[in-house]
Amino acid sequence: MLEALLVNIQNISAKGAKCLAVFDLDSTLFDVSPRLERILLDFAAEPEFQKRFPEQVALFKGIKTRHTDWGFTNALQRIGLDGKHPDFEEALHDYWYERFFSNEYLEFDHPSEGAVEFVKDVVEAGAEIAYLTGRDVQRMGPGSESVLRKWNFPINDRARLILKPHKSMDDAEFKTDWIVGEVNQNKFEKIYFFDNEPVILHRMNDKCPQVQIYFLDTTHSGKAHPPENLPRLLNFLRNPKGS
Repeated sequence: MLEALLVNIQNISAKGAKCLAVFDLDSTLFDVSPRLERILLDFAAEPEFQKRFPEQVALFKGIKTRHTDWGFTNALQRIGLDGKHPDFEEALHDYWYERFFSNEYLEFDHPSEGAVEFVKDVVEAGAEIAYLTGRDVQRMGPGSESVLRKWNFPINDRARLILKPHKSMDDAEFKTDWIVGEVNQNKFEKIYFFDNEPVILHRMNDKCPQVQIYFLDTTHSGKAHPPENLPRLLNFLRNPKGS
């Protein structure tokens, strides 16, 4: 599937036309579970929370997150926390929210399997790149650019980082409106779009039927079922294990 996409890009470029590959960041190009795990461990290390929630915090020594986790609920369940301690859950949610959506913890993200190599191959084949994310400029702008550079993702005049101007903007509307703007410019013969969130994929499918969409089957909010008609990827490996 990915090999065919690269061939298509090469063919488009060979005739002098342009194409654009658009990638989401969280749970698409990046596995965010290390960021989440670091936040949970830092919560457990805080003396205030050790004093307020000694029984719950004691269980955190064995906590492990997975790339399939959406938020921290599943990780808590795996260590035996049942979701019946509202004061603890509220404190943890507030601590998580402030840090997960911040520049400070983005350095803990790891690239999804094959992501760096594939994005580089897309550029080499002739496409332009847009990292189109629901992260916002104020809270996550510098950290997003820094982590892309840290892992050697292309970021230059042919590989742009596009963030929400404000955190209040809806992710699906922001991304779809941005893609519609690119489509309307008629600059690109083909646009490819990669994302893990079904709500966004459905909207993109409806508003931009000419865009080739790929569903990253990693984790998502559960607010919608993934569209059945889209190609599915578990990662960006060109030769997946077991194939």
